[in-house]
Amino acid sequence: MRRRFRASAVAACVTAVALIPAAPSWAEETTPPAINVATLSPSAPTGQNNWYRGSVTLNMSATDDVGIAKFQYSLNGGAAYIDVPVEGAPASATASAVITQEGNTSVRYRAVDTSGNVAAFRSISVRIDTRAPAASYPAITDGHVGHVATLIPTRTDPAPGSGGVAVLNMYLDGKLVPPLPVQTSDLSLGVHTLAVQLSDAASNSAKYTQTFIVTTSFADVGTLIGRFVTAGSVPAEVGAALQAKLDEAKALADAGSAKQASQVLNKFVSIANGQIRPGSARSTLVGDARHLIDQLKGRLAPEPVTGLESEPAEGPKFIPDPVLAPLPHNPDADYNVLVFSRTTGFRHDHIPHTVAAIQKLGIANNFNVDVYDPQLSTVTLPTSPFLSLDTLKKYDTIVFESNVGHPGPLDPITEQPTFEAYMNQGGGYVGIHGAADSFELRTWPWYGNLVGGFFTSHPNGQNGFGQCGSCIHAEVVTEDNSHPATAHLPAKWMTVDELYNFDRNMRADVHTLLSLNEDSYQLSLNSGNAATNPLRLMNGDHPIAWCQNWGGGKAFSNILGHFRTQYYDDSFMRIILGGIETTADRTRANCSSYRETSLLIEADRAAGLLTADAADAADAALAIARDSYLATNYTTAIPALNSIVALANHKASGDAAARSELARQARALREWMQNLNR
Repeated sequence: MRRRFRASAVAACVTAVALIPAAPSWAEETTPPAINVATLSPSAPTGQNNWYRGSVTLNMSATDDVGIAKFQYSLNGGAAYIDVPVEGAPASATASAVITQEGNTSVRYRAVDTSGNVAAFRSISVRIDTRAPAASYPAITDGHVGHVATLIPTRTDPAPGSGGVAVLNMYLDGKLVPPLPVQTSDLSLGVHTLAVQLSDAASNSAKYTQTFIVTTSFADVGTLIGRFVTAGSVPAEVGAALQAKLDEAKALADAGSAKQASQVLNKFVSIANGQIRPGSARSTLVGDARHLIDQLKGRLAPEPVTGLESEPAEGPKFIPDPVLAPLPHNPDADYNVLVFSRTTGFRHDHIPHTVAAIQKLGIANNFNVDVYDPQLSTVTLPTSPFLSLDTLKKYDTIVFESNVGHPGPLDPITEQPTFEAYMNQGGGYVGIHGAADSFELRTWPWYGNLVGGFFTSHPNGQNGFGQCGSCIHAEVVTEDNSHPATAHLPAKWMTVDELYNFDRNMRADVHTLLSLNEDSYQLSLNSGNAATNPLRLMNGDHPIAWCQNWGGGKAFSNILGHFRTQYYDDSFMRIILGGIETTADRTRANCSSYRETSLLIEADRAAGLLTADAADAADAALAIARDSYLATNYTTAIPALNSIVALANHKASGDAAARSELARQARALREWMQNLNR
């Protein structure tokens, strides 16, 4: 009985379960779609610094068991989503959406299946900026500005923009000038134009040309008198006399006596012409006073049209990284060059471009180029050539290309001594840009003396330059045009680059070839608030490229070269070629230095090759020549160097070979000074 009852109960349960209807498919499906990583079209940004300069297509894809009903994307952090329907509810679906929202937008996207399941969102950054920056001049009112104003363009990038607005070019009255504040006191009275070409980080660019009139007033003239007295261009007593006449004329003008005021201003002109030496101070004060006279008499000419005009301009071009491969070894090449660009610190993005440019020089000038840089896997030598002196000696010169690292990319035990031995045996060294930002004074002072000095800092720049956010304009001065690296350069030229400061002024130690005119960028419009807060640089003396004979070998340093565009400029690459050819001992160059000669004298003294009296006399004459050089008194340096040559020609001064070498170095220094004097 008990068994039958239990069996009947089980049967009843089975029957009951069978009577429950099956659940619908939509109730069973709870799995959200699998959303894939989206892509953008075009895949490469159309502007600089990963910005697009137009609309971007967001390409989405997903899969799902029951089918994709739609995609959704959000431009406001998920507060609202925009539907992108999918036809036919496929298990694998794609969809696209055009994004036009400007600014740096984190776009969220997801998929929804036919059961209403929503995928967890993914996100992708879309940076769009289509609008060029704008310029204005607050100091100019109704097209007029006084004679003691400072013109600094206000640069704005329409929000939400890419920012980083840079002044690519600046023109004063049609002439290209460094982007600096313009002092109206440096301008003549009358009409002028000031144009700036601006670019933002996305490379949207426009040119703005402001036409304006420089005028003057009694107050402006008074301010000018004070400035000229402070500067020493107007004697204090003359300034006081001029100010007295100016005050008298103003009082008469305010009282309505224009004729009498003009007569007093004529006396002002007589004092200025008679008691101020010819120059800008006198011409400015005389010109302003005569302008006031014409104004009082109603004789000013009709004014031209003024205003601010804009026009589209082309921003910086994007330069992609080159594809590098080793150069085939040419058995008939004239010599061999090693490029060393391994880094253990900051890595400059110009390195592949430098390597490609030097390879191009090698092909054109018949020298082989090897590269050691494990971070350039397609072109590097497999093992370090610095591990063997015999290996290094295969190279006539070595280019240290922005080999940044602290304490440095050469091992102090196994590699640094090998390189020192290579130089001691007559090797060549070419240092480019970040070569000065490698190793440390406390661990390898020899290298600091070889490169010329260690990097300490550089001014900041603006991303509007494209691929050089730390670049600014500077005027470069060609100090010695007798070197093959600089013979093609004009006396002064403009560059845009990252401009290093150093731990020392190396002028007394090296043979300076190029220097920076700090006045051309100390107030740069492109470096933060430098326009009103001057940059801290090298106190007005700023070598930037030099050569020297050091450690038994030949050394050349060009600390320009951060901006990758430099390596596509033939003039810049001729500087590098000159450094390579001279340090490889294929072309002669005068790289004499006062440090080299000083070290020679002391070594000969210690070895007994020069008598103590001769060494003392040579040291004293060399100090006079060096100090004269540093003071740019080259004519004074030449006789002092002549006295060293004469001393070396006396047999009583010491060993014949030592005297001959001392005379040779003194003559090289004299040749250098004579060239500078010309």
